[in-house]
Amino acid sequence: MNLGNKIRELRRSRNLTQEQLAVSLNVSPQAVSKWEMSASYPDMTMIPVLAGFFKVSLDELFDFDVTNIDKAIEDIRLESNRYFWSNFEKAEQILLDGLKTYPASIQLKTELFELYAYNVDRGDEIINKAFELGSQIISISQDIFCTCRTKANMIHIYTYLDQEKGQDHYEDIKKIIDTLPYMYPYMLQDKMRLSASHIRGEEGMKEAKDLKIIEWQEFFIACATVGNRYFEEEDYENAMLSYEESVDVIERFMIPGKQGYEAYPIGGTHANHAITILEIAACLFRLGRTDGIDAKIEQAKRIYFDAYEWIEVRDYAGNMREMLAYFTKEYNRLKLNEYRPLDLSEFEGRLSV
Repeated sequence: MNLGNKIRELRRSRNLTQEQLAVSLNVSPQAVSKWEMSASYPDMTMIPVLAGFFKVSLDELFDFDVTNIDKAIEDIRLESNRYFWSNFEKAEQILLDGLKTYPASIQLKTELFELYAYNVDRGDEIINKAFELGSQIISISQDIFCTCRTKANMIHIYTYLDQEKGQDHYEDIKKIIDTLPYMYPYMLQDKMRLSASHIRGEEGMKEAKDLKIIEWQEFFIACATVGNRYFEEEDYENAMLSYEESVDVIERFMIPGKQGYEAYPIGGTHANHAITILEIAACLFRLGRTDGIDAKIEQAKRIYFDAYEWIEVRDYAGNMREMLAYFTKEYNRLKLNEYRPLDLSEFEGRLSV
């Protein structure tokens, strides 16, 4: 807290000595000296007196600027995101350190919860941390975005427990979904969309570009989701059409002249790209159309593993093991191992890098 520095600054701006300020406030000069050195703080009853004497707001007296705080929190969030997929421990520590400085930040708590939610395969300790933090956020958050995001990640954890641990949390998932609002009335009139349409210059252009990227992501995910539902119903023709739509959307908006991971407007999209191509291969297999399956599998492998080459990570081999395990799991989930065994030997060779 910069209260001592602020008192000194305000006193000097009015050409007052510590003794003169002390007389005006009916306190001792030693008290003023201790305030300014941050050796002690004014009594709570003195705070409005100080603000009134200097004719400043309480926010100004405490040097409180919510804009600066929001920026600092956003900087912490962005710094952690750099390590979200590559270094769990570092990403977690950045957020924990941020919460020491801003313990009431729902944004940082939401980021930390999402980090835990996507690392529940690390064991029960992370799962327990996730449930505890997620429940806390839902109970206290006044931010609808953070609340909805937390509930979505809670569903992600339940889905993991169902798929990997053989549990059944369908009713838990349904209860969470029943508490969520339909967001499209808000989304059509939010700050980003209206800024993109009405704010001039660089600021409006930035919002317009961000809007395009977000809508791109929503569209390719929506196409793949429709494909998933058709796949569940064993309607592999329509599933394949929807998966192909998703791939078309991804590839249409990749950045020209960029390679690998950098070619995607949103980091991590290479995984969506690769797995959706595997899903197309799975549809072909179930439809008995073996021509083209091998090419799709190889394409998916190249997209998934080669896109990762440029990322600077502390534990390259460790991250590569996780990638190999994830790709293998998805390959087997789609039962492509019944078509042919998965061969990742050329990528396993990178473990020695």
